Amino acid sequence: MKSVISELSVLVTDDSLTQRQYAKELCQDLGVSDLHDAANGVDALQVLESCSVDVVLIDLEMPIMDGVELIRSMAQKKYVSSVIILSAKDPILIASVGTMAEADGLHVLGTFQKPLLPDALECSLLRFIQDAKNQAAEPKAAPENEVTAVELGQAITNGELTLAFQPKLTVHGLMLKGVEALARWKHPHKGTISPGVFIPLAERHGMIDSLTRHLLQVAFQHKKNWQNYGLRFNLAFNLSPLSLADSDMVEWLCKLTEDYGIAPADVTFEITENALLGELASAIRTLARLRLKGFHIAIDDYGTGFANAQQLSRVPATELKIDRSLVHRSAARPQQRTILASTVDLAKNLNLTTVAEGVETEEDFKIIYDLGVDLVQGYYFSKPLFPDDLLAFIKTGLSQLRRQHERK
Repeated sequence: MKSVISELSVLVTDDSLTQRQYAKELCQDLGVSDLHDAANGVDALQVLESCSVDVVLIDLEMPIMDGVELIRSMAQKKYVSSVIILSAKDPILIASVGTMAEADGLHVLGTFQKPLLPDALECSLLRFIQDAKNQAAEPKAAPENEVTAVELGQAITNGELTLAFQPKLTVHGLMLKGVEALARWKHPHKGTISPGVFIPLAERHGMIDSLTRHLLQVAFQHKKNWQNYGLRFNLAFNLSPLSLADSDMVEWLCKLTEDYGIAPADVTFEITENALLGELASAIRTLARLRLKGFHIAIDDYGTGFANAQQLSRVPATELKIDRSLVHRSAARPQQRTILASTVDLAKNLNLTTVAEGVETEEDFKIIYDLGVDLVQGYYFSKPLFPDDLLAFIKTGLSQLRRQHERK
């Protein structure tokens, strides 16, 4: 794995000799020595066929084969995964091509208007290195077709499913405000099973209620233990859209809080914005009853679905969680940053607490800090932690984190 910019191999593709030379000099200033260049898409593909390249800088306007055609060919041939897209055209067009490239499976490190600035290039290349590290650190999930509903039912019964907790920190001061409970399943023979596999499996096979109730009891037991240590922070838990149709859920949750001695105000239930697209009246009925009982409601993954401002105003939410797709790399994408800023303004106008999800880099954090986001959550601060590790993070990790940021 390459850990510094000087170890990277970069291909600069631009029909302008002056622009190519300028981009190459920027790379050399950052320590890159393994440099290649091409005047059009055809030449670039020939370079990629014969050389191993980490990152390709692509100008959109080129003769013979333009940048859009080159991106499609690179994706189809799987020559390289990471690109930086450049053009003198307007930012909306450049951002649209970036979206197309990501849909084709490429890793877009940045979309920039010319001239390319040195800081933008450095941040993009550092992002390549950081993303590669994150990918290498992720546990490998078993393929979905290797896990059955029967195995999931047995896992629930046998207590194989557990929870990790990701801290939610205040943007100003990095104080612990709460944690989000995230389901985890370590199969005794197949290893780690992704929630993206077993949650939909539970929904398809009518097991989501039993899974939800099991994990809620686990979560509440941990919260009770933390309270016994004198720790009073909010617990966030994801509710499936199907759970909103469970007529007994609200009463069961109220009974659960009483049994564990937990105040409803210390619990937030997160729902995805796509939950608002189904039986809206039924969903709002359940959410309204939860709010009346004192629970908080968060709209999760905002920016990935189709909810609009009118729908948001109908939901008795207290919190808006802005999805990673809007936060990550917004510094490198002016249009995305504009959308992120308008989302934050919308949330504030609706009196919603704002939470930025999936913050993975210092530049992501700086953007949300400048925009006045309330809370932050992501690997840049902490991965999801099992209970003992969470206590260690609270005891020593938080203070270390604050000291690190005070020095920056």
